[in-house]
Amino acid sequence: MSMDQSEELSNDMNYKATYAANVHHRNDTIFNQSAYNDTWPSHELFCIYESSSEDFLSSPVFQICVYFMYSAVFLVALLGNGLVCFIVHTSPRMKTVTNYFIVNLAVGDILMTLFCVPFSFVSMLVLRYWPFGAVMCKVVNFSQAVSVLVSAYTLLAISIDRYIVIMRPLKPRLGKGAAKMVVAAVWGGAIITAAPIPIVSQLQRPSPWHEACKVDICSEQWADGKQSEHYTFALLTLQFTLPLTALVYTYGRIAHFVWGGRPPGEAESGRDSRLQLSKRKMIKMMVTVVAVFVVCWLPLNIFIVLWTLHEGDEDWAVWPGMPYVWFASHWLAMSHSCYNPLIYCYMNAKYRHGFKQVLSGLFCLKLNESKRSCQRSSLCERIPLSGELIIFHS
Repeated sequence: MSMDQSEELSNDMNYKATYAANVHHRNDTIFNQSAYNDTWPSHELFCIYESSSEDFLSSPVFQICVYFMYSAVFLVALLGNGLVCFIVHTSPRMKTVTNYFIVNLAVGDILMTLFCVPFSFVSMLVLRYWPFGAVMCKVVNFSQAVSVLVSAYTLLAISIDRYIVIMRPLKPRLGKGAAKMVVAAVWGGAIITAAPIPIVSQLQRPSPWHEACKVDICSEQWADGKQSEHYTFALLTLQFTLPLTALVYTYGRIAHFVWGGRPPGEAESGRDSRLQLSKRKMIKMMVTVVAVFVVCWLPLNIFIVLWTLHEGDEDWAVWPGMPYVWFASHWLAMSHSCYNPLIYCYMNAKYRHGFKQVLSGLFCLKLNESKRSCQRSSLCERIPLSGELIIFHS
């Protein structure tokens, strides 16, 4: 949304309550029309957000829920994705092409967790303005766009790799060196695609309330609305529509081959049966990862499209349910960063074993620090306390 369009939408509104919406890769502003008097109070009172009795978004119950929900996402995402990286790094048997891509997904989710979840939470749901300055405005918007693009492109790379391995078994497989080059290309493509965002991300004061209270919002300021609209749809195509189409095609073909077909010469072999079962488990896990990505990000993408198409519609912009729709879609998108480690733990025995060993080892090490010796219980007897914590067995 451009600056001029924001001002046009907000001319007839009371600016006391403001929702700065960092949608997907963008920071657009949604103004909540609260039930306040037309006369503005003194400067001191005017700049302190006070909710009306009907403003559930500012009620103590809702605020407590919001703190818990975003804090849970931050902690689970940081711990879970950190463990994924640690497990692959410390186990030679886990250093496969697919796991390199999974680590890349985890790094992208960590980027989202560190730079997007806390900043958007504080600015949009606690303070309702941007207190972090112009540099962080650019960094946070850019980081969110890059992290989502990295996730989309990495999922695409995994699907293509699995497609070649399963559907074209005679072709040379992707080596570890080539996989690292693909990861570099993923980050390069994501950075190039998101390059316009830090250029147009600026601090703005779109309303008399922001001017009077000397507070800013962080949003994009394009030369005209058409540029914003074109970039929005281009980004939606590159990070969602095209990757999703390719993912549906590749995994659809793979699923038909693995579940519906029987490779010649492999029907009766016990070893090949186990290999087929292993392939099915891996495909199930990756399809689940893709499905969760779609479920988490689709609502926010729909929100972006609708908001872009209705930029000149004041009635639509000030609909009372708008902040609730935005909050639900924003939290769902932010929460995506914590789901992948849970999926790996639930659906992959090696990751599950690694999580158990790391967490159990940390528990015993902490017990050692407090008691100076680990009690030789049935739990601790099986936990190595040396640096070589992760040992996987086929």
